[in-house]
Amino acid sequence: MGSLGEVIKKMAVGANDANAPTSVLFGTVTSVNPLEITVEQKLKLTKEFLVLTKNVKDYTVDVSMDWETGSKSLNANHSHTLNGDISVSSSAEVNPNPDNIAVNIKNEVSNNIGIETKNINLTHSHSITGRKTMTIYNGLKLNDNVILIQQQGGNNFVVLDKF
Repeated sequence: MGSLGEVIKKMAVGANDANAPTSVLFGTVTSVNPLEITVEQKLKLTKEFLVLTKNVKDYTVDVSMDWETGSKSLNANHSHTLNGDISVSSSAEVNPNPDNIAVNIKNEVSNNIGIETKNINLTHSHSITGRKTMTIYNGLKLNDNVILIQQQGGNNFVVLDKF
C-alpha cells in the first residue's frame, strides 16, 4: 500500500471523476499475497482498492444432499477343497493268554473330506443425505486475467470475474 498522502491523492482524483460513468477494465493478477492486479500494464491496484465478488474468492456454502453412491461389488466367491483318506489301523496281542491264542484287534477308519464353493456377496453403496458445508475454491491465482468494474468516482474496483 502507498503512503497516506498517495491514498488521499487517489481519492481526490477520484472525487473529480465522481460524475464519470462506470468503466469496465481488464487486468492481470500480479501478486496474490498481498493481492495486486495490474491494469493495462501501468495501473497497479492493491487490495485496499479492490472489492472481490464470490466469483474470484474462496467461500463456503451449505447445500442439501439426498443421493446414493453407485453400487460396488467385490467378487469374493471362493472354495477350499481338501481330499484325502484318513485311515487308522491297530492290532494288539493279549498276554498272558492261557490258550496261547493270538488275539488281534483291528480298527479301520477312513474318510474323504471336501468343502464346496461359497458365494459371498460384498455389494454395497453409501447414502449421503442432509445438509453439508462445501468449499468453493475460486480464489485468484497468479496470472489470472480478470474483469474489473471501476466504481463511479474511481476509487474502488469491483473484481467481477476471471476470464
